[in-house]
Amino acid sequence: MLRNTQVWRWAFLAAISFLPACAGSPFTGLSSALGGSGRLEVRPDFETSLVGERPSLFQKAVELEALIQKRHVAQDGLLAYGIGLASPDSEEVIGMAFSDMAIWSGCYVAAQAFRYAVTGDPAAEKQVRTSVQGLHLLQEVTGKRGLLARGIKGWDDENPEKGSNWHRGVGPFSRYQWLGDVSVDQIDGVLFGYAVAYDLIGDQALRQSIANHVGAISDHIIGHGMIIQDVDSGPTKHGDLKAGFFSEPLNSLIALAVVKAAYHMTRDERYQQHYLDLVHVNNYHKRAVRARDPWWEVFTGVNHSDNNLAFLAYYTLLRYEDDPVLSGYYLKSLDRTWNVVREEGNPLFTFIYQSLSPAGNRDAQAIAKAIETLRLFPVDRRNHRVMNSTRPEVCKSLWRDRFDRRQSCRPVPMDLRPADVFEWKENPYRLDGGGEGNLEFSGVDYLLPYWMGRYHGFISE
Repeated sequence: MLRNTQVWRWAFLAAISFLPACAGSPFTGLSSALGGSGRLEVRPDFETSLVGERPSLFQKAVELEALIQKRHVAQDGLLAYGIGLASPDSEEVIGMAFSDMAIWSGCYVAAQAFRYAVTGDPAAEKQVRTSVQGLHLLQEVTGKRGLLARGIKGWDDENPEKGSNWHRGVGPFSRYQWLGDVSVDQIDGVLFGYAVAYDLIGDQALRQSIANHVGAISDHIIGHGMIIQDVDSGPTKHGDLKAGFFSEPLNSLIALAVVKAAYHMTRDERYQQHYLDLVHVNNYHKRAVRARDPWWEVFTGVNHSDNNLAFLAYYTLLRYEDDPVLSGYYLKSLDRTWNVVREEGNPLFTFIYQSLSPAGNRDAQAIAKAIETLRLFPVDRRNHRVMNSTRPEVCKSLWRDRFDRRQSCRPVPMDLRPADVFEWKENPYRLDGGGEGNLEFSGVDYLLPYWMGRYHGFISE
């Protein structure tokens, strides 16, 4: 049964579909808070909180990298994407998030690989090597070839983690405990990091180790009928990559990226043959076109987390596909997804879209908006409380987001949003959030689009 807000949304949209478009239409809320120049304009509803001279984009990257190196690189090179601090004024780390360590560590590997490709900095190459070994460990610790852990931590005899999804490593990995029930989200992020590192780091031993681990992930999924099978031999909760009636088209896109990457890296014809079977027998390429459906999301609320997964998969798949017919399907899918978010100034989505699209599709205004979002990105990554909904001058949308939260009519300027683990998976229209300021996020959400933008020539500084 649909929630009341969803029922209202259907009725409301049906009614206004007969009205002429005008400046006061509720759909004007879908336009960006940035002006046509891509620069932040003076607006009656939002004013930037930044005062004085802005730091350069590069300086922000330096500061956020320093923050990560200070307390966000966990053991074995994995990213501690969220940490708990003793108090809002403290730097003492008392806790760490593990449930999404795989996906955000993959994004960190990609960021460092882009950084190395742009700068040639040996520190970036060293971090890629260290963090790639961390991604390998996520697979090796489970004791089941090709099965990833969501996250790992050291084993504590006196206070081990509780819960059915926590397991102790075996043999040489008994000093670890690892979190199971891995999802397609984690596979997607790890694959993305592996693929960028494989393509941009020239060391053959590193590339071979990446190829071996990507091949193992692909073997695991293929060998279990396009399902991620957990250590207990049952399917994981969000690990269905089949082409069933109730399977998500997004998962078809991710599956294609995994198997195509395995072929690209190993040149084992088994993977190419299975990839072609997914296409010609199971129509995965046609399902992938519907990976993100802009019309359905009008009614259910835009799922930015899934949009993020789609863009990561596009970056891998479209760079490796050389068949113009199949590329045409994937580009159609990319265009559909881009049309959902094109006005939001999202730098990661913008740079991925612009780097994969034909040169004639270059959108200077979208790139300018994306860069402006990075300029407004706060270096302070603590979860301070934000309450924009209490401001009477702020335009509030008539409908709530998919989490039943109040939204703005326009994307909220980046410097006025509550901090998040990874901003680009979040709703840019959200008004409120945050907490006491005793949680700190890593800033990998800035580093990834910044260095990607530098690599593809969208950012010059």
